[in-house]
Formats: sequence, C-alpha cells, structure tokens
Amino acid sequence: MKKTLTWLGVTVGSLAVFAGAGFGLTLVNKDSLATHLIEKYTGTNNDSVSSSANKSAQVSSEDDNLNVIKSTNLDSILNNGEYNGSAALNTGKKILVSSRGYSNHTKKDSMTQNSRFLIGKVQDTINNAIIMHLIDTGEIKLSDKLAKYDNKVAGADLVTVKDIMNQTSGIDSSFFSDSGSANTLIKKVDLDATYDSSKQGTYSDTQVNTVLQAKIIEKVTGDDYRTVVQELIDQLGLENTRFGIKEKSVDYYKNGDSISPKKVNNSDLDTATINRMGEDQLVSSPGDIAQLYNYLFNSDYISSSTLDKVFKEASGHIAGFSVNGHSVSLAQTITGGRNRIEWNLKKHQGSFLFSNYINGEDNLASISVNMFDYLN
Repeated sequence: MKKTLTWLGVTVGSLAVFAGAGFGLTLVNKDSLATHLIEKYTGTNNDSVSSSANKSAQVSSEDDNLNVIKSTNLDSILNNGEYNGSAALNTGKKILVSSRGYSNHTKKDSMTQNSRFLIGKVQDTINNAIIMHLIDTGEIKLSDKLAKYDNKVAGADLVTVKDIMNQTSGIDSSFFSDSGSANTLIKKVDLDATYDSSKQGTYSDTQVNTVLQAKIIEKVTGDDYRTVVQELIDQLGLENTRFGIKEKSVDYYKNGDSISPKKVNNSDLDTATINRMGEDQLVSSPGDIAQLYNYLFNSDYISSSTLDKVFKEASGHIAGFSVNGHSVSLAQTITGGRNRIEWNLKKHQGSFLFSNYINGEDNLASISVNMFDYLN
C-alpha cells in the first residue's frame, strides 16, 4: 500500500467507558509506556520518528503488538450459562481473550480464541478509519464531493465523503452480490445505484455506502482495496483475519422448535447486511479486531484533530458507530448470533464480543457491563 499507513504507535490511557450505560471508570497510570512502545516499534525515539504519510510501519514480529493473554477471569465472566462465543478486552496494556461454548454444536467443537466470526458492519469502521487517516495526510476532506473519487455513480456531484462515511448519502441499490472483488462491486454500484435527495443526510445503512468507502480508498491510495486492508493485516500479524465469509470457522445457530439450537444455512448468512464486500469481506476473531482497533484508533494513525472533526459533539450513527461523546459502540445481529463492540476514542480501550448463538436475549450487553466492572 502506497500511502495509507504511518509508523505504528500504541497509546495507553484510562479504562474504557461502556457507551450504552455511561459507566465512569478509574484511570490507569500512563507512565512512559507509550513512549517506550514507540521506540520499540520504530527503533528510534519519539523525536526522530518520521510522520510521513508515505512511510509504512515496519513491524518486526507479532510480539510488537499488545500481548494477547488468555484470561481465566474473563472466562468466568462469560460462564453465565447463556453466552456462546469469543471475547476480547483491551485494557491498554494487554488484550485479554476468552471463549465459551461450541463453534459447532453437532460435533461439539470447542470455541477458541482463534475462532473466526462474521464481522459484518465492523468492516465499515475499518474502512472509515483508513479514510480518516487519509484525511490526516491531506488527501481527503470530509466536504469533498464523491465525484472527486467516483464520478460515475448517481448523486456523485451532491454527496460528500462525510455522507458516505456516515451512511447518510441517499444512494442505494437493489442489487446484492456476494461474488466478485471490491472492484466488481464498485462497477455494479456505478451502474445500478440510485440517488434520492430527500434521504441525503438521514442515516440509512446500505451495502452501497460500504462499497463506495472502498472506492474512495482505492482512488486515493492507488491500490486495490484488498491490498490496502491486507497490509494492515500483515503488519499487525492478524492470523485469524481473512477475506471471504466462507473462511469463517464457526457455525451459527438459532433457537428451533426444541431446546436444541438449529444451524443457520450459509445462504441465510450471505446477505447485504452481513457480507458487505463480497469476496473482500473479512472474517476475524475478537482478539484480532481488538489489536486492529488498538492500531487504527490512536493518535498516531488518526490525529486527535481528525477524530474531533468526525466525532466531536456528534450523535447518532457516525463512521459506522453509534456515538455517545468519546464512547462509541457497534451492535449487530448476525442471523443466529450477535457482535458487540464498545470503544473509547479518548482512552483507547474497549471490549469485543462475538457470538454465534443467542437464545433471544441480548445478554451481550450485560456481559459487557460485567467486563468493565471487572476492570474497575
């Protein structure tokens, strides 16, 4: 990737705030860990690190990331008799991971911290983090018209980058395709999408906006979308993050007519809501996504000024998240399961919960609260 990544730095701060409940948590001593990690990643001190947008991070090994640790304490939080899935908690100094239940109920295959789930709308937040970094480099403005990056799609002269990021463009399409790369999907959007001016500015989550985010990234970086994202994956050593929903390693289940869970067919999972990017859609583990967020949403990859431009005093759905001050969250129902992320933009910490079987109650919310209570 030509211009997307700058050198890697990991910031640490205070404990995350649960966005939905607004919990205030005690602060963690920052000491000099951030400076130490900058030197560790780059081999230089803070004064000599290049901030050039053209210089990609050179990560020497997966040990350069925050340590990922199996946590018996986190495991006990998940053992409430209801949760089936995998979880990660970014404390700022390490990432705690745990899992519970089965990845396949019939075979009784145990869930592990390496189990790969459908991430669905989480991919929007990754796309938008890349775009925010490109805003930092001066190559994109929130106010830019889409036509600067794709002049073939309906409404391109009226819709802004901000609209595309926030799913408020008013652009939609009846098509859905799980086949083809991002480039194939972009061509279909250019041909089939329609623009409704009355809907511009109103949140309406569509696959089209996700595809157009990829188009903006391709236009600015000069690389294929997959290349851009793959470089992130490679640099951080995210071994459980892969392209294509068929690469998932868990099966999804929902309640049937009996107590036993009923397996969800792949065709029911392959929808425009879940499979946003066709062949370039990601599957991943909570631990990997925790690592990725730790990299993306920090002041070295995205400046605090750009984060303020996008999120400050915002409400509703912004850049793939539901926003409440510095706390952002994402909750998505995956047929038979749910994903839930809580992240604090200022304190650079949060929780990641992926499930492949839900009994009808949103118990992920209570588990998230318990995770923060444990940290507190």
